[in-house]
Amino acid sequence: GGSAPMATFNGTVQPPSPDWDPYATPGTQPRTLIPNDPYFPGGMPGPPGPSVATMRRLLDEIRVDYVWMPGDAVDEFGIHDVETSATFAFPFFYNTQEPLLVTPGFGIHAWNGPKSTGTPPVDMPGQAFDAWLDGAWNPKVTSWLIGELSFRVGVYSDFKRVREDSLRYTGKGMVLLRFSPSFQVKAGVWYLDRVDIQLLPAGGIIWEPNPDWRFDVLFPNPKIARRLANYGNTEWWFYGRGEYGGGSWTVVRETGPYKDELDEVDYNALRFAVGVEFLNDSWVSWLFEVGVAF
Repeated sequence: GGSAPMATFNGTVQPPSPDWDPYATPGTQPRTLIPNDPYFPGGMPGPPGPSVATMRRLLDEIRVDYVWMPGDAVDEFGIHDVETSATFAFPFFYNTQEPLLVTPGFGIHAWNGPKSTGTPPVDMPGQAFDAWLDGAWNPKVTSWLIGELSFRVGVYSDFKRVREDSLRYTGKGMVLLRFSPSFQVKAGVWYLDRVDIQLLPAGGIIWEPNPDWRFDVLFPNPKIARRLANYGNTEWWFYGRGEYGGGSWTVVRETGPYKDELDEVDYNALRFAVGVEFLNDSWVSWLFEVGVAF
């Protein structure tokens, strides 16, 4: 005869408790069976290890922007801009916290004036279009050093004739230094690929003295925001901001000595606006603002 084999438990795997239900919803069971159950709310207890508790949705954002600037067709510049885009988040190097953000987008620009008084006339076209693909990655090197990298390739044209000059390559490279949870310094460059302005220095400070105030003292896009109130899960913010706007497109000239020739036009504008922004964790957040442009 002989003795039956004995099982030894080392404390990592324990027999299930009498009230354990194998068919219950994951995360609602007592932790005696699998102490490191990754489906428990709040992540995995116990020693560090891989977890599937941190998830990120693929479709990160859908955005629609409409900008209207009234203007006379003779001596002012009237603008109707509509841009739409969708951002998708893909794990990058198996990291869901710092995903690769891929954004395809499309824009329509309808313009009025101004009429040129020069010789030859160089009027802006009546309309132009954007079609782009953007990639962005914000690697967190350490708790105090974060990068912000983006690159965009797009076609910017009236689509009557598209050539190599219609392709534009733009990008941003920024470094963020976090000195404290409330104070950060950001510095880097923007590559704009416009007719006259190719490269633009960027940077400044970000200061959040309390949860109700945020100061983005940055060039070329400063912003100061004040929280107004919280209604449910929606935050109401009032803000003032500045922006370096404009763009560059290839167009076919319709009049003048360069009629039917492909030309490259751009405009550069300084914009200042105040607005109200409504932020929440759902799919819908929106803002409304009014301002001036030079």
